[in-house]
Amino acid sequence: MSDEVIIRELVGLDQTMTIFPLYSQVSRLSEAVVCQRLSAMLAQSNRCIAAYIDERMVGASGFWTGTQLWCGKYIEADNVVVDSAVRSQGIGGKMMAWIEAEAERTECAVIRIAMVLGRERTHQFYARNGYFDDGLLMVKALSRGAAEFPEYASQQV
Repeated sequence: MSDEVIIRELVGLDQTMTIFPLYSQVSRLSEAVVCQRLSAMLAQSNRCIAAYIDERMVGASGFWTGTQLWCGKYIEADNVVVDSAVRSQGIGGKMMAWIEAEAERTECAVIRIAMVLGRERTHQFYARNGYFDDGLLMVKALSRGAAEFPEYASQQV
């Protein structure tokens, strides 16, 4: 078995859905909901990569390109997930390096990451990879999202 990590872009819904078993390690969403969301994301030109050792998927991340007034063109990584059996072996860093190279290739000015507060290991990972805190993402769950995000609904005053 090789230890070489290969990063590949997943194309189309069938390929992208292959992330479901890995994503299930960090989410309780059903396969149908993941399929529905990935389908909508792909329709918006969002993209997905996966990391493999041999032919075993060991990591995945979505990402998209956008433009905002404050920074111009950017890439935002979405839900970087590494298989729990191989965490802390540099796989997340390799996926972020791939996304960074894609951001450079497509002439983006910055890469953005949104992460949940309280995930100290995740915060440390991004800091080690050159990211720094530059803002605060504020969230409000609407009626449709209250069941999935009760922590946001309970914060309302």
